[in-house]
Amino acid sequence: MRTVAIVPAAGRGQRMGADKALLDLGGTTAIERVVATCHAAGIDDVLVVRRDGAAALPAQLAATTIVVPSGGEMADSLRAAGEQLPDDTAAVVVFPVDHALVEAETVLALLATLAQPDCAIALPLFRGRPGHPAAFAVEAFAEIEASGSVLRDLVRKDPARVRVVASANPWVHADLDHPEDHRAAVCALHGEPWSTVAQMFRHRSHRAYRSEPLPQSQIERLVDAARHASTSSFIQAYSVVCVRDAEVKDQCARLCAGQQHIVQAPVFFAVCADLHKIAAACGRHGTSIQAQSFELFLQATVDAALLGQNLQLAAEAEGLGACMIGAARNHPVQLGALLGLPPHVYVVFGMTVGHPADDPVPRGRMPLPGVLHFDRYDATRTDAVLDGADAGMRAWAVRTNAERGGYQGRPVSEVKGWAERMAAMWGGSSDYVAARSALVDELKRLGFGLG
Repeated sequence: MRTVAIVPAAGRGQRMGADKALLDLGGTTAIERVVATCHAAGIDDVLVVRRDGAAALPAQLAATTIVVPSGGEMADSLRAAGEQLPDDTAAVVVFPVDHALVEAETVLALLATLAQPDCAIALPLFRGRPGHPAAFAVEAFAEIEASGSVLRDLVRKDPARVRVVASANPWVHADLDHPEDHRAAVCALHGEPWSTVAQMFRHRSHRAYRSEPLPQSQIERLVDAARHASTSSFIQAYSVVCVRDAEVKDQCARLCAGQQHIVQAPVFFAVCADLHKIAAACGRHGTSIQAQSFELFLQATVDAALLGQNLQLAAEAEGLGACMIGAARNHPVQLGALLGLPPHVYVVFGMTVGHPADDPVPRGRMPLPGVLHFDRYDATRTDAVLDGADAGMRAWAVRTNAERGGYQGRPVSEVKGWAERMAAMWGGSSDYVAARSALVDELKRLGFGLG
């Protein structure tokens, strides 16, 4: 049977602020993506409906264009396309350009369902909600010719002839109506196939990277997403310096305990607590920032930490690896000078990001009862939690030595547990504490009073 897809793409895109058919979706336009999906699903002909005066579609598009007067509704587009259907058409797929992220497998499932006895209309269903594209036997689709008829009238006329196809693709009912929809679509095209929560469980720090650079558009997308983190009192007291220059990265690595993955990664992000803009806002209105406020310092630091966690999660969601660099606080004054930070700004931590070249064994985390308490903190659990954390650390060491030959090129002690490691790091003569013994004084030099 001949199957024809009708792609309504005649709207002005006023809410989007652009012609939806020509939106860039990962290097291809929305209309090219829809047409390619139709052909991948074995559809014979594609009719694209455009309004009079609309911009030209991409050259070599494997579709026939039908022009309709400007200002009509989708039903008008469908009626105009219906008049152009080949005589031997048996099925029609209505595939609005708004649903450009629907995949060929959905179209194939709809057509297979339409071929079942007593089925004249097949709709995709995502979480109980129907959407597009929709497949029609040509006789059912012809009912759109009735005066005043719209697509939903065909669906509601006789529920017995309608079948639904469960879909895992949210884009069957997520339209490209607004700029935020376009942004979400671009993110979806670059994203890994994991939910946000699943991605959190998959976290690992990566300390080796391929030389492949990150496109500026991707960097901008990741930081744009990250800055939508929660912010105390809407102060947005953060900024990010993205370091790509090899010489500057070398110097950053030197100031961050010589960590070579900073040199190797295509990008080093300096995630900053930034009160400079608030100081400027105060100056604009005839007052001075209360830089001595520990509360304001804390708010800015927490704001930066929230943005940084968002940034790492966003990078991981697009298949990248990342590692946070606390050693950025070893020499905050020198690092600030290197990056040209103004007063009232400091680097809370750095972050390497790139395509990972390593595959570290996940460390897991201490037992949940050590983190989650209900109603009151239960300190009676502490010994059991430490025992669990020790066991988890030792199990990680055994697996890392066996599967990876150690960690960062060295064997890991399979005897030391988490508690012993923490005692060595933070108890007695701690090298960590010694490395940042001047941190408060240096932060004061950077404009944080910490009074």
